[in-house]
Formats: sequence, structure tokens, C-alpha cells
Amino acid sequence: MSLIEVKEVTKIYGKKTVLDSVSFNVEKGEILIVEGPSGIGKTTLLNIIAGIDFPDKGTVIIDGVDIFQMSEDARAKFRLENIGIVFQQMNLIEDLTVMENIALPLKLAGKPWKKRVDELLHYLKIEDLKHEMPTSLSGGEMQRCAIARALANDPRIILADEPTSNLDDENTKNIGDLFIKINREMGTTILIATHDPRINYVATSIISLKR
Repeated sequence: MSLIEVKEVTKIYGKKTVLDSVSFNVEKGEILIVEGPSGIGKTTLLNIIAGIDFPDKGTVIIDGVDIFQMSEDARAKFRLENIGIVFQQMNLIEDLTVMENIALPLKLAGKPWKKRVDELLHYLKIEDLKHEMPTSLSGGEMQRCAIARALANDPRIILADEPTSNLDDENTKNIGDLFIKINREMGTTILIATHDPRINYVATSIISLKR
């Protein structure tokens, strides 16, 4: 059984069909890239897989569980425990330090956070940024902080939305190598939505969304 099964997912906004009967599977331990041009529905697809948005048709099954058969509260709890999200705009909270941003998912889950945050700061080589505010960080540093936050609850799945679109070549390679490291060392299944071909080298498989 696949870890993630996307089944006939359709999403319509007004008169525009953004996703039209999209189906694919993601195997445990895979790094899957969903590629396609801007506006094709990649972010919408990730939001549906995360259970943040609802499809108009179809469903998503994660480890045998149909996430849209859950209550909203149960789905939010499932997401917090199983899925880490790296948002396109990173969505770091500007009035929290790097440490506090990373700790937030752990606090929401009611877990001890100090040791885990220190482990992640070390793992992502951002210990010296612990007390910095997001506005003082470079693009690459912000992305590492966002990835650390996504990893906080040791999720089985990472969903990353355009993680390199605003980065230069060096930082793109650094982030790509980091995803490979996380996948191999932590066993995390990773799904990346991107229109940036520079990151395609990390993939074990690639699917394309087309108009």
C-alpha cells in the first residue's frame, strides 16, 4: 500500500477547473516532485494533500486513512502529527525568534520542545541563528528555519511548496542536498511542488501537471 494515494482529485474555483481528476501514488521513502508552470494548481494540490483545502471531487488516502472522512479537529491533529509543511512564502512568524518558530509545532502538540529544537538547529547547521528574528535572515537561512519547523514533530511526510523559487543556485543546491539528507537519514517521504528544474535532481520520481 502506498503511503499517499491521491484519487481523482478535482478542484474548481468559480468557472475555472484548477485540478482535473488528478491521481497518483507516493511510496514510503520516496522524493516525489510535482512539476508544472505557475498557476497550474501545485499549491492547491499540496493544500489538499495536507487536508487544509477540500477537493470538489476525489480524495486523499494517507497510510490507509481517508483524511476527508475525518472531522476537522481530527484532520488537524493528524496533520500536526504526520505532515510537515514548508510553505512557498515560508510563513515564519516575524515576532518570534528562530528557536520559537521551530518550537511552535511542538508546543501545539503538547510535547517537550527544548531538546528537539536544539537537535534541529544543529542538524540544519543554524545554531548561531537561534535567537535571531526572521527579518534578519537571508533567504537560505529562512528556508532552513522553515524546514526545521516542518521537521519539529518528526513527521512521516514533508510537503514543500516551491522551496527554491526565491533562492540563488548555491542555496538551491544546499536545500536540495538537505532534502536528500533528510530523506535518507530520517526516512521522511518528501513531496515537492515546483516549477524550478534546478531541484529536479533530488527526485526519485517526477510527475507533471499540465493545463
